[in-house]
Amino acid sequence: MGYKNYTIRGKKDGFGCQYNAKLSGLAFCLNSKNWTTRYNYIHTPFMSVSHGWREEEATRKLNQFVGIPDNRVGRKIHVPKRFEGKVFGDPNAFYNSCTLDTIRGYYWSTPKPAPADCEIVVHIRRGDVQLHRGGDRRRRYMPNDWYNRVIPDVASRYPSHFKIAIHSEGEMSEFESIMDSWSPRLIERVVFKLAKDWVADQEFDLLTAFHEMVTAKVLVMSKSGLAYTAAILNENDVFFLRNGARGQKIPLNHWTRTTWGG
Repeated sequence: MGYKNYTIRGKKDGFGCQYNAKLSGLAFCLNSKNWTTRYNYIHTPFMSVSHGWREEEATRKLNQFVGIPDNRVGRKIHVPKRFEGKVFGDPNAFYNSCTLDTIRGYYWSTPKPAPADCEIVVHIRRGDVQLHRGGDRRRRYMPNDWYNRVIPDVASRYPSHFKIAIHSEGEMSEFESIMDSWSPRLIERVVFKLAKDWVADQEFDLLTAFHEMVTAKVLVMSKSGLAYTAAILNENDVFFLRNGARGQKIPLNHWTRTTWGG
């Protein structure tokens, strides 16, 4: 049985998409133990991450955050890829319990922010995703009236004391219509945790938002790599929102496939 050293590298987009790509390579290699060719995952750390995380200190924080050790020293790379298409095309064939345990073990091996203080966490992808943008940026936009319907539906499935955190980017005025016609009791349960795009150091920064999605009892995904990778790590209830982006189209079997449209 031969072996090849395999790595994921070369991407410079956002944290969620880059992390998703690296997880695809790790999952591929972990499942190669009984193949004719065995692949050893060699972790290439994040080098440059968009949305305010391109500086060396910022990428250092991200590399520590995910917990995957840099094991490149003395290793020749035989197979470099930007992502693993086989995993993106059939994630349930690769993200089995052993693979998920390994990924989660790496993640929990390093310090993390405080866990979610609300039981239900909703991620709304905004920032560079807007209606006036073309192509993929427009397709990923979910309007306020969609969340106006969806959030009460999710809340109704769980105990009435469950608090709801909404993570997104922008100003509060952009999100107020989400709560139109909601009961005062439901509104009282909601906390908006809004960040600014392209800013690393802020109260509800990337790492805080991501870890709250990972630790939520209930996660409502957005059309984003950030939400998709958080959902892979989350061990509780996940509501999947179909996304046409590469590597985010197919839910894991234990996620709830929603019927809300979008």
